[in-house]
Amino acid sequence: MERRLVAVLAADVAGYSRLMESDEEATTATLFAYRTVAREVIVVHRGRIFNTAGDSIVAEFHSIVDALRCAVEIQHEIEDRNASVPENRRMRFRIGVNLGDMIAEENHLYGTGVNVAARLEQMAEPGGICISQPVYDQVRRVVEMAFEDIGECRLKNISDPVHVYRLLPEQVTRSGRLALPYSRRRLGLAAAFVALLLMAIVGGSYLLWPSAVQNVVFGDKSSLPEHSAIAILPFDDLSPKADQQYLADGITEELSTALAKFPDLTVMARSSTAAYKDKALDIRKIAKDLNVHYIVGGTLQRSDHSIRVTAQLIDADSGRQIWADRYDRQLDNIFEVRDDIARSIAGSVMGTHGKLADAELARLAGKNPNSFTAYDYLMKGWQEWSNFTREGNLAARSLFEKARQVDPNYARAYAGLAWTYSLDYDFDWTDNYDETLRLTLEMAEKAVRLDSSDYRSHWVLGWAYLYHHEYDKAMASYSRARDLNPNDAELLAEMANLLIYVGQPEQAVAQLKEAIRLNPFHEDWYVEYLGWAYQEAGMPSEAVTTLEEVVNPNPTEEQLWLLPSLAAAYADPKVGRTDDAHKIVKEILTLDPTFSSAGFAEARPYKLKEQRDRRVETLRRAGLPN
Repeated sequence: MERRLVAVLAADVAGYSRLMESDEEATTATLFAYRTVAREVIVVHRGRIFNTAGDSIVAEFHSIVDALRCAVEIQHEIEDRNASVPENRRMRFRIGVNLGDMIAEENHLYGTGVNVAARLEQMAEPGGICISQPVYDQVRRVVEMAFEDIGECRLKNISDPVHVYRLLPEQVTRSGRLALPYSRRRLGLAAAFVALLLMAIVGGSYLLWPSAVQNVVFGDKSSLPEHSAIAILPFDDLSPKADQQYLADGITEELSTALAKFPDLTVMARSSTAAYKDKALDIRKIAKDLNVHYIVGGTLQRSDHSIRVTAQLIDADSGRQIWADRYDRQLDNIFEVRDDIARSIAGSVMGTHGKLADAELARLAGKNPNSFTAYDYLMKGWQEWSNFTREGNLAARSLFEKARQVDPNYARAYAGLAWTYSLDYDFDWTDNYDETLRLTLEMAEKAVRLDSSDYRSHWVLGWAYLYHHEYDKAMASYSRARDLNPNDAELLAEMANLLIYVGQPEQAVAQLKEAIRLNPFHEDWYVEYLGWAYQEAGMPSEAVTTLEEVVNPNPTEEQLWLLPSLAAAYADPKVGRTDDAHKIVKEILTLDPTFSSAGFAEARPYKLKEQRDRRVETLRRAGLPN
């Protein structure tokens, strides 16, 4: 039996029975909407919900400070929404927070520690928060909050008295002095979602403009991110033969990677800026489209033995050029060019030109190959790999092999090879799946051994561990990759794959929304994953809205993996669109007459049997054969 020390947040609705008696339908709709807000806040504060019986929410946190800040933020959000509701219809939550040693069984927690949190919640006033002595001891010197000492209290069915503290009301309301480290813009996502949800409940349909997914994810785009936000436009190839675009793209990507390692700098995904390649540029419009403060652009010219790179940094609001420079280098110094540009731009944006930039780049910069030729092969390989065709994947593997031959210690070449084997597995381009997985793991492990600071290597290692059913190792590798480069939108989106399979679909939803925000010009698979995550998280209405945006009216085999999620969402009792579910089932069986619910679920690397069984049940309910 596993035990672990965690913080538990317990919340329920004050006066819920009175609200239900007054208007059942309105109360149920409000509860669903407010729970969704709470769920978003909990995920942002790195918590996990493990119980939602009745009108309650119970979540665990590995940090007691995160748990308390989350409690305050939930009350803030509920307070905001109640402002426009008549006093007699306002729904207020009571929250209790406790720290204790809990019994962990599968995805649930048990024990006195959970019970104490529930009793503390019952002691709280509507809109209030109560905490136990262990919580107070941990946070009193850390957070700027004032508490009232209630003293030792006898709690129902708890044998020993518990010392209780109440967070003073002025600390819970908006006027209170509380510095939360989380960006308020994230909670705009929840606000947009609730607005859409209430429109659906009241009006029977969603108002979709420009698309349901954008409305759910972006919220109000009128305010810029709190951190400095920058977009790096594709560098132009001005070489005499105009045959070096792959190298220009490589510099753009390396610059994005280097800048993304600065935690206070938000870098837009390279794929989001690719839409502006070879187009007349209106800097202010681009900045508005991407919601950034600064724009970087540049050019590249290559001769036989040298390279010239120019770059400029532009203030997007004024259109003023902040910084520009030209770099003439021999080909074996391409990495020095990259780091010089990254350091200068980061210094201009962050105001730390010099020691901090030098230290960060020295600590985090990837190890470079011994020669430019290896890098040349690598970039050509990624260009082929990104075509996502069998022929392109084979060409990429050949180029990565050449990079490895030139420099046997080049970690990124091994990471590239691992990614080619992962595509073979994903797209069924192999006759021996076990051997393909073995090669993926072998190449990924080699890459990490050679360069433990390369996030792509940790990323593909996480993928390999997942499909080897080594879930803890997979989570550790993905998390390390995310820590090394937190602004890679594709990493955030693809990691949802792992989060869903280990039973954290709510976290997958939050992470996919962040990926879509970072990359406004994302590919459809981001949205496909978001719809899948909604369905796995028990949010079928959101799944339907999202998946209908991307599922082709005449689907092909490429979307066969996704159609079961849409069928299951249609058939969910909360949605009740049985006829639409049956239409999707017919499409599935036309594309794959041998489809079985059990076979489909069994082929997925779910961590727990309960997850797999639940998946099978949702598919059967939609009408798919066992």
